[in-house]
Amino acid sequence: MAVLLLHLLMLPTLLNGQLLTTTALVGEDVSLSYDPELSTDLTETAVHCYTDKMLRTDDFVFKKDKPPKDNSKLLSPEYRGRTRLSDEDLKSGIVSLRLHKVTRADEGNYYFMLPLENKECTIQLLIGAVSSATITLEERPDCSGLVLRCESVGWYPPPQLSWWTDGGLRLPAVTMNTTRDPSGLCTISSTMLVEESSQGARNHTCRVHQERFNQTREAEIALHEDQFPSCRHRWWLVAALVIFLVTPVLVALVCGDRPQKRKLQIFGRKLRTGRGRQNLWA
Repeated sequence: MAVLLLHLLMLPTLLNGQLLTTTALVGEDVSLSYDPELSTDLTETAVHCYTDKMLRTDDFVFKKDKPPKDNSKLLSPEYRGRTRLSDEDLKSGIVSLRLHKVTRADEGNYYFMLPLENKECTIQLLIGAVSSATITLEERPDCSGLVLRCESVGWYPPPQLSWWTDGGLRLPAVTMNTTRDPSGLCTISSTMLVEESSQGARNHTCRVHQERFNQTREAEIALHEDQFPSCRHRWWLVAALVIFLVTPVLVALVCGDRPQKRKLQIFGRKLRTGRGRQNLWA
């Protein structure tokens, strides 16, 4: 309760104090640093660090007291073993907290207190995530061209996707979809149509860009004439399939009628022969 009361009492001061912003990508190590302007060695100075989620708890991101204590039990489980203060920076009078392998969940405000020196600072940590892009292609059923599909999985915040030619011309997309997974990471996908209208190779680029972190990933595909669908061979296949299916039916019909006609002819001859014999005996 004492720790909670101290946090609540210090909160207005922290929010009105120094505010810094640091960015990092998922999986990177990041340093949250600030200079309290004390111009002294801070090695023996108490340093407390916590986040918004810890305001109503007894947890810390990092806690160093004077004299030194074992505060590992006070550290939040998701930060335990992932944080440390730089001893070299403390000797230079700078508080620098190293956070190992950041995740999406690490984004937020980090409050630093030097309670004995009455110093505080808020550092906003912004987390981004980027991923590579891939392009796949398939033929259109009506043989009118190719459908290119670009997909990139694992972005945060949501990026923008665009299609370009090798000459720098932006191409219109047919579809554009963005989805999120339970962790908040985004998957973006898009399709576009390429018609067979010119000869030679044509390069098409899928560009995925995230503005906040100025991150761009591209995928390129070179299209050649032999990759476009040709309907000529398909017509031959259709014709061959029709002949293959129809021929047995025609053969069955023709062969099925002949035995019946022969039976009728034989039966007719027997009748005529029978009448001749009756007349002869008469």
